Amino acid sequence: MKKGVASAVCLLLARGAWGVDISTAPLTGSSSDDSYLVAPSTPTPYQLRQMRKQRPLKPPIRQFRKMRQQIQRRIKKTSPNPRVQAPEFSPMPASPPTLPMLPPSPPQGTAAERFFAGAAKVMTRSWNGNIFVWLPAISTDPNAGPTYGVLPVLVLADPVTHNIRQLLAPSYTYNSLFGQTGTMRYYWYPSDTSQYVAIGSYSHHTNREAKMRYENTALMDGVLYVRSEAYYDVDGSRRFFGLGPESRKSDESGYTSQDSTFRAAAGVNFFKYWRATFGARVRRMTTEDNIIPGIPNMATQFPGTPGIDAQNTTAGEFRLLWDNRDLPITPSRGSSGEIFVEKTDGVFGSDSDFVRYGLEGKSFFLWKNPKYVTVVHGLFEKANGSNIPFYELPSLGGRNSLRGYGEGRFIDRGRLVFNVEHRITLTTMEMMGIKTNFEVAPFFDVGSVFPDIQDVKSKYFRPVAGGAFRVAVKPNVVGDVEVGFGKEGPAVFVDINYPY
Repeated sequence: MKKGVASAVCLLLARGAWGVDISTAPLTGSSSDDSYLVAPSTPTPYQLRQMRKQRPLKPPIRQFRKMRQQIQRRIKKTSPNPRVQAPEFSPMPASPPTLPMLPPSPPQGTAAERFFAGAAKVMTRSWNGNIFVWLPAISTDPNAGPTYGVLPVLVLADPVTHNIRQLLAPSYTYNSLFGQTGTMRYYWYPSDTSQYVAIGSYSHHTNREAKMRYENTALMDGVLYVRSEAYYDVDGSRRFFGLGPESRKSDESGYTSQDSTFRAAAGVNFFKYWRATFGARVRRMTTEDNIIPGIPNMATQFPGTPGIDAQNTTAGEFRLLWDNRDLPITPSRGSSGEIFVEKTDGVFGSDSDFVRYGLEGKSFFLWKNPKYVTVVHGLFEKANGSNIPFYELPSLGGRNSLRGYGEGRFIDRGRLVFNVEHRITLTTMEMMGIKTNFEVAPFFDVGSVFPDIQDVKSKYFRPVAGGAFRVAVKPNVVGDVEVGFGKEGPAVFVDINYPY
C-alpha cells in the first residue's frame, strides 16, 4: 500500500499538478494502520485558476537585456568626444563677483500724500480724452461774507499734442447778501502764447459781471506783444475804511461800485527776455448807495472823499518787462521784473490828473526735489497828483496782496508789499497725457500803505499767514483756494490761476 501512495504522488508531480491536496487519512472502517486512501487527482476549475495565480514567474530575461542595451546607449552618448579639447584650467577669483543691485522699491508716501492722492482720484475724472476736475467754491471774503458752492472745471486737450486748448469753469454759489449766483468762465488757448478769456456772472441781487480779454505774447514769430481787455462789473460788497495805514475797522462803510473799463496795449519783444509796451486805459466808475445792512453809507461816513459819484479816467502807460520764467502762467523757475508808469490827462476826458509809477518783481526757486518751489514776490507803487479818486489809489487787501484782509482794506498814495510762499506738489495724476498737480502752499504776506516814502514805518506793516490748496493743470490753468489769517480774522478766496 505504501508503494502505491508513493507512485501516485510521483505521478502527480510529474504532471505538474502543484498544490494538490493529498490526504493520508486512513480509510474509514479499515482496521489496518497501513491502509491509506489517495484523494482524487483531478482539480476543479476554481483550483486551476488559483494554481495559475500562484505559479512562480519566469525571470524577465528579455527585460534585463533591453535595460542593459539602454544603459549602454546612454553611456555611449555621455562619453566625452575625443575630438573636443578639455577646457583650460582657470583659477578661482580672489573675491566673489558682485551681485547685481535690484532696483529700489518706490518710497512709501506720507499719510498726507496718501490722503491727497485719494482725494485727487475722487476730484478728477477723464472724459473722452479730456479731464474733469471739481473744486469746492467756499469762501469767506471779509467784504461779501460766507459764500458756498461748487466750481467744476472741464479741461479740453488736443488729442495729438495733449496741450490744453479750451477750459470751461462754471460755478454755482450762494451768498446771504446776493442770493444765488451763476458764473461761466471760458478760456481758449489757440497756441501756447495766446489766450482768449470770457467771463459772465449774474446774481439774484445787485452783482453783475461781464469780461473779455485777449492776449498774445509772441505775435508775428515772437516779435510783437498785444493785449486788450474790456469788462463791466457791478459789486455791492465794496467797503471803505478811510485813507492811511491807521484806518480803523470801526470806521467801516459800504458802497456799490459800477465799473466800466477798456484797456489795450501793444509792444515789442527784444533781447530774448525783454519787452516794452505802450497802452491806454479808459474807465468810468460810479459809486452808488450801500446795500449791506448794519453798515453806514460811504457818502455819509466820508462825504469829502474824492471819487464819490461818477468819475471818468483816461490814462496812457508805459511798461518795461524782463522775464526769463519757464512758463508764463504756471512757472516753477526763473524771475520776472517790471517797471511801469501811468499818466492821466484832462485833455482826453479824464476828471483827474495824476501820475502812477511802480516796480514789481517775482522769483521762483526750484529745489533739487522738483516737488518744491519757493516763490518770492515784491511790489512798490506810488501815485502823485491832486484830487485822485480813492479807487485809483494804491490799496492792500484781497487775494493778490494781503490775503488775510478784504479787497481795498488799506488805501493811500503808496503801498509796499512782500509775499513768500512755498509750493509743494503732494501728488501728480496723468490722464490722457495731461498732468494734474495737487499742491499746497503755506505763505506769509506783509505790507503797508503810506502817504509818502518818508512815512513808511515798521509798525504799520500788517502780517498775514496762511495756506493755499491748488489744482494745477500745466501749462495754462490753476484752480486756487487761499486761506489767510490777519489781525482782523480769517479770509478765504477762490479763483483761477496763481495770485502772482
